[in-house]
Amino acid sequence: MEGFVVSARKYRPDSFSSVVGQSHVTHTLRNAIKMDQLAHAFLFSGPRGVGKTTCARILAKAINCNSLGEDGEPCNDCNSCSTFNEGRSMNIHELDAASNNSVEDIRKIIEIVRYVPTSGKKSVFIIDEVHMLSSSAFNAFLKTLEEPPKHAVFILATTEKLKILPTILSRVQKFDFRRIKVDDVANHLKLICEKEGVGFEYEALQLIGLKADGALRDALSIFDQIISYSNRNITYQIVLENLQVLDYEYFFKTTDHILAQDHGSLLLLLHEIIERGFEAKAYLAGLIEHFRNLMIARTPKTMGLLETSDNVKKRYLEQTKSLPPTLLLNAFNLASKSEQALRNSSNARLAIELCLIKLAYLSTSISLAVDEKKKPIEAKSEKINLPPSISAKTEVETGEPIYEQKPKVRKSRLRSPLSLRGGFSIPTSLADVDLGEEEKEEEEAEEFIQFIPDFQIDPALFGQAYDELLLKLEAEKKPLTVGALRKDAYELEGNKWIQNVPSDVAKRALYENKDVLLFMRERINVPNLIQEIVVKELGIEENESRLYSNDDKLKAMIEKNPELAEFLKTFSASLKY
Repeated sequence: MEGFVVSARKYRPDSFSSVVGQSHVTHTLRNAIKMDQLAHAFLFSGPRGVGKTTCARILAKAINCNSLGEDGEPCNDCNSCSTFNEGRSMNIHELDAASNNSVEDIRKIIEIVRYVPTSGKKSVFIIDEVHMLSSSAFNAFLKTLEEPPKHAVFILATTEKLKILPTILSRVQKFDFRRIKVDDVANHLKLICEKEGVGFEYEALQLIGLKADGALRDALSIFDQIISYSNRNITYQIVLENLQVLDYEYFFKTTDHILAQDHGSLLLLLHEIIERGFEAKAYLAGLIEHFRNLMIARTPKTMGLLETSDNVKKRYLEQTKSLPPTLLLNAFNLASKSEQALRNSSNARLAIELCLIKLAYLSTSISLAVDEKKKPIEAKSEKINLPPSISAKTEVETGEPIYEQKPKVRKSRLRSPLSLRGGFSIPTSLADVDLGEEEKEEEEAEEFIQFIPDFQIDPALFGQAYDELLLKLEAEKKPLTVGALRKDAYELEGNKWIQNVPSDVAKRALYENKDVLLFMRERINVPNLIQEIVVKELGIEENESRLYSNDDKLKAMIEKNPELAEFLKTFSASLKY
């Protein structure tokens, strides 16, 4: 146990050639050493664990190497290299700016810079996490960094380049380190496995690289953890279990269930994932990435963007062939919007279940929407509308039928010559009241939407959307519309929503509120939903909740006091409202 050294330290690169994934940096530094054109100050910036400090140490060692190789590599055998490897070099100084960030710490460095090294060629100062220096420390460092002695070289390393003062950036030679690719990490781990005699599956090493997110140091830490867990035999399944990573198989199954429009299997799959200890949000995020990978797999030239094994790439290619591009794009859009809405949701599982149900019937919704767009165009091409001045009598002259366009005459809801100043108006005859004109206009406005008797609306999804609608209307303070939408008084038939209302006032309130139908169409993802409002007489026990119109009230008053009708007729009066 005492002799164990973690892989991140044991296999830390000691030469430029052993640095993983940063060839653009190491190649430049080696050429600069060979040509003797080294700058006096360098800045290494990039994500954590990609080799910034390691390259700084290799560069410092190469600068003072007594037997430098022809390719610019340090020999690791001379006295200078040996003392550095053993941690007792007097020419190379390291400072952690995260804990030594004051002016006094910089002044100590400035004091040391004045002294010429007793052995070796240069005094090299490596300042790690340099962005943590205070503003006063940066200002104290400026002059020395711009014009240091000939024997001094500064190497600054940072993960946050933007926090460094522009005056510092203008005085250094900058190198940007990249995230290490998954395959580069996997190949490096493969070499370590072969040296250590550890069994492995290459796909498992790729998964470790993917989890490390481009940081080799993180990958090596995960590697040590997996070795301990797996008893020196790394398999793909063991890595999945240890790192709590969702398997690709779940997302391929999800896509298959979407194509089969099997929302039940989708809900069961989500339940299985949650039972295994994964968060529903992580599943949705993985599903969005899966849709992204399917889009990339549609084009051969973008296949290089997939950081997965060859077997998984083949599966992406196979599945994307069965997915229409419109369905894939809409699924990606729907899942992305659901992830955004999830941040404000108090019940993450319910929100994701609703998203999965919408995804299951997405193909049906798309086909219906396409058919609806075509129908109005066909209907317009069959009918010829002419100005009102052209009469249908010209049919005899032309031999073709000519349609006469009659101007629409919208009847007033209540017409009466009788009026009073009490705020009411009544018709001459109660039978003359026509409350159906608005309903007819609404039907004409959406006559292109056809009734589909074979279509099925999910009752559970509709009920959930109905509850959301009631809460929305209550928050908007629309009690009349809320009273009209009685939860126990609606029916679903095909793509038609039949809403029974207690009175004509409630019926008119629903027709005037256009957002009700639009809200339900969007929530249940049925763009061709038809709304039919039926006035249904209430039972005696329901009379207390009935909404009465002014006409109903007037009729009741006349029934109780017949003299009121005679009075109004005698004085030619009406009650305006």
